[in-house]
Amino acid sequence: MKGPTKGMIREDKYHPTQLKVFFVMVFLYTCYFACNYNLSTATDHMQKDFGWDNQSFGVLFTVSTLFFGLGQFVAGYLGDRYDPKSLMVIGALGAAFSNLAFSFSGNITLFAVLWGINALSLAMGWSPGCSILFRWIPPKKQGLFMGIFDAFAFMGGIIIYPVAGVAITFFNWRAVFVIPAILLLVWTAVYMSVVKSSPEDAGLRAEWAGAGDKRKATLQDYRDIMCNRLIILTSLSALCSQFVRWGMINCTVKILTDDSGSGSFAISMVTATLIASAMHWGGAVFSIGMGYVSDKVFKGERWQTIFGGFIVSGISLAALYFAGAGLGETGFGIALLALLLFLTGGCIQGVQAPIFNLPGDLLGPYLGGTGVGIINGWSYLGASFAGVALGAMMDSFGLTSIFILLALISVLGAVSIVFVRK
Repeated sequence: MKGPTKGMIREDKYHPTQLKVFFVMVFLYTCYFACNYNLSTATDHMQKDFGWDNQSFGVLFTVSTLFFGLGQFVAGYLGDRYDPKSLMVIGALGAAFSNLAFSFSGNITLFAVLWGINALSLAMGWSPGCSILFRWIPPKKQGLFMGIFDAFAFMGGIIIYPVAGVAITFFNWRAVFVIPAILLLVWTAVYMSVVKSSPEDAGLRAEWAGAGDKRKATLQDYRDIMCNRLIILTSLSALCSQFVRWGMINCTVKILTDDSGSGSFAISMVTATLIASAMHWGGAVFSIGMGYVSDKVFKGERWQTIFGGFIVSGISLAALYFAGAGLGETGFGIALLALLLFLTGGCIQGVQAPIFNLPGDLLGPYLGGTGVGIINGWSYLGASFAGVALGAMMDSFGLTSIFILLALISVLGAVSIVFVRK
């Protein structure tokens, strides 16, 4: 027989266990993404070691986004059906060991296999993490907390970019895959001892409507969500966000360090990684800001915030295309370049906070993770074309040509979200 609960989690104040579970969970996801952003920082050095062109190396980025997307379709449902905490642990172990194995590899086929395993493992983090958030955080505060969750994900990039710059400069590119794997293993042990999947699992009760509903997702639920018109439109907007986001993450350092001739940035590796990290600082700031604005200003309506973020990102990308290369020549220009990347990366990554609030808003706390997985799955399947497509475009039209394409995709994302209403 169950004993009495330890206490109530209220809507108007924070419970210490609630905050502890949330922040331990989101920092685990920070460690997750340090095991994913690292590939882009090693791109140039790996290409020089193995003689690969941009299109060939783009296969690894395509494998990553493709397998991450496929994993999302399953991870969200399994988290809602079984246990989101356990799924995050399995994913963390898989990502850590695939990164360690990657650091000892030496051919493109093995690299692709290991990076595919890494992507499948990392897919077990976001959707189950959102399930935990939807269960522990009251609906009227979920925008802010989703923003914090999203910001911590981008902290993985903030951490890995400067670490990678130093590691590559003083060691070699293989060290970039070892360091985050060790960090992820250490924090997984902390996560296992602290986090519970729901307040009920911790002996607590939540006072808001729908809390404590222990229903399990079914295959019929899954089919209904897949056919939901609002989920489909949200998926299209998320696809645009992920395409632009991963295009920037995967290509920015290479574009900044290129010294092939006219129009090149020709910035040193350490400076380029510091400048590129501005995208993730922006992501952290705008994720929290956009989540908060969607809660407080628009009262839980998300589309206005998402629309604005896409438009600002598109304008900043256009500025990078038309004026970016000349900015690397002076200290002021470098600061302005960092600002453009802050706005571009910040807004395109920041829109994901309100985007991934929508499944919780539309489906409730015990099906929201399934909705997140489906939306993220479609978005990554679409974005999986970014690696090869952008690599081919850079080879054919020059490295900076991708900025104008990404600007147009930002506009498409803005248009598609206008039709999503709760």
